[in-house]
Amino acid sequence: MDVHPSMHEESLDHMLIMELSAAPPAFFANERIGVAIESHWLGGRRMWHRWEIADIAFFIVLRRLGHLQMRKVALLQTKRLYSREIPVPELERADFEIGIGRIADRTDPSRPLSARRQFTFDGACVYGAMHAGDNQIEAIDDYFDERGIPVYYGLYNPTSLPYSAEYPALAGSAPAAVNAVGCRILPSAVVHAVATQLPAGRSPTADSLVVSPPIDPADAGSSRGWRLERFVADEVLRCRQGRLFEDATDPNLRSLLYARSAPIQSAITITIDLGDGA
Repeated sequence: MDVHPSMHEESLDHMLIMELSAAPPAFFANERIGVAIESHWLGGRRMWHRWEIADIAFFIVLRRLGHLQMRKVALLQTKRLYSREIPVPELERADFEIGIGRIADRTDPSRPLSARRQFTFDGACVYGAMHAGDNQIEAIDDYFDERGIPVYYGLYNPTSLPYSAEYPALAGSAPAAVNAVGCRILPSAVVHAVATQLPAGRSPTADSLVVSPPIDPADAGSSRGWRLERFVADEVLRCRQGRLFEDATDPNLRSLLYARSAPIQSAITITIDLGDGA
């Protein structure tokens, strides 16, 4: 987002999934533990009559010598922050029905890329694809009430807030930066509590989704939520967040895995296999 302020939320999801699934399995000799990450793109855009519950499902699968022990799941509904100056054209049903022509057959005049312009992210910028009164908010709350599986928001941000640069980036490269903000995770209850206080149609700002004290004592920046890696490795794995399934026949787990009444677009599975002595 530091160099591509109008990137579609779906493309950010794709990049996250690509980076994780590109990592090969790893073996930790001292602990006698193997770890593998797999991904699967499920789709879901064909179900336009449904309200999507989550964009990404994180599954943690614990095995011992290859035998299944238990599973945990955490569901992420992702939203990206919009810059002040450069809009994000949301993908609509027609974009998927038209196909590649929507980007390969543009004949109308467009904003010239040969003239750079400034863009800014700050605390007053909004997560523009989320609005007070959206049916999606109600659908997520109903899903938790019915299934008992919590949903979290994965909030895509630039590497720092505030952040300002010119677009297009010089030679297409972003200057070196420390990722102080980036993708942050908040429980849906926190996000919905803010959204429901807004006038209908308004979107929450970055600063309206700040919690106090910081949600992670080891990370001062976690007033905007957990870092993604700490959320998965510490909160979900340590059973503080997400939903644990020890029964492979649990109907809520079966519904999540196989029923498509609450579409989920993609899944990332982290398998941890414990060897002898682990």
